[in-house]
Amino acid sequence: MLSRITLAGTAALGLLLIPSAHAQTTDGWEDHQRWGSVTVSADRRHIEVCDLRSDHVGVKVEYTTSMLLTHTATDSNGAQPGCETDHVWFGRIDVFTMCRTGFASGGCNQPTWIKRR
Repeated sequence: MLSRITLAGTAALGLLLIPSAHAQTTDGWEDHQRWGSVTVSADRRHIEVCDLRSDHVGVKVEYTTSMLLTHTATDSNGAQPGCETDHVWFGRIDVFTMCRTGFASGGCNQPTWIKRR
C-alpha cells in the first residue's frame, strides 16, 4: 500500500513540474503569433526571430542570458525567406520577449522564462 501511495505522489509531482506547452516544445522554447515567432534551441544557446507578414511591422526579440547580459535580434524583412538568428557565447538564454517594431508597433508580449531541464 505504501508503494502505491509513493508511486502516485511521484507521478503527481512529475505532472506539476512539466512546463507549459506555450513556453516549451521538445526541441526548445518558443512564442508564436500570426505576425511573428521566436524560437530558442534546446541547449538555450541559439535564438531565431521571424517576421511572418509583409506589413511594414518588424519583429524583434529581447533576451537575457544567465550572465545577466541583455541582447536584441530583429527581423524586419516581412515574410521573405529567412529569419534573424543569434548565438550566445557565454551562459545560456534565461528569458525572452517578442515585440513588434516599426509602423503601428504594438509593444511586447509577456516574457517567457525558460526553466532548466
